[in-house]
Amino acid sequence: MPLAIKINPKDNVVVALHPIAKGTAVPVDGASVTAVEDIPQGHKMAIAPIHAGENVIKYGFPIGHATADAVPGTWMHT
Repeated sequence: MPLAIKINPKDNVVVALHPIAKGTAVPVDGASVTAVEDIPQGHKMAIAPIHAGENVIKYGFPIGHATADAVPGTWMHT
């Protein structure tokens, strides 16, 4: 069973289908992204670098802006 789902090919985040522990490798698009912190179920994890001020893309559309730089594997939340 997958740990996370990328809803749209344009997304720069995935949604955790289960809690993801820090250090867990999450398969995404034929590669893997390692969680750099615990990701709660239903929350977003960055799958690409997202710089402060850049759009967070979910469903193929911007849903907000990053308030700080995020590396792949970062828990993206407000």
